[in-house]
Formats: sequence, structure tokens, C-alpha cells
Amino acid sequence: MEWERRPPEDTPVAEQRWLEDDQGRRWVGTVTTGDLEGGERRAQVVFVCEDQPSEVKRRADLDLTPEEAQWRWRDMEDAQVVEVFRQSRPA
Repeated sequence: MEWERRPPEDTPVAEQRWLEDDQGRRWVGTVTTGDLEGGERRAQVVFVCEDQPSEVKRRADLDLTPEEAQWRWRDMEDAQVVEVFRQSRPA
């Protein structure tokens, strides 16, 4: 198996988005590359709870490349960010 380093322009910018969940906790979501097979071709959003650091992190898969995801994530409406969070699962 050969490994190839991703070109810098294909690495997503760590754009962070904040949201509040139904329980009033504040979360921050950051786009990253996926961690499963083929992850370099598919982006994920990792959510971390700012109010309760011991809370389990959450992640949501995006059907976008990391390069596409960084721009879409930045431009999403707040309601879309909340919807991505609702589709997330414990990491």
C-alpha cells in the first residue's frame, strides 16, 4: 500500500461554527477529513461541547470532499449547522 500526502490546498481550513443544543449547551463544530476508509475523500464535522468538556465529542459525515466542505461549512445558514449537529453521533 502506498501513502500519498494530501496537497495543502486539499486540506480543509479549520473553520469553526458555534451552536446551542436543545439543552442549552454550547458546541463548536470544525470540518476535518474523515477517519474511516476513504476519509481523505470525505469530510466530517467534529463537535466539542464548550460548556461541559467531559461531554462525549460528536461527529457527522458530510458527503463532500474536504476542500468542498470547508467552503460549504463556512457558508451554511445557522439552521443548517444545527441540522448537521442533529445528524451527528458520538465520536
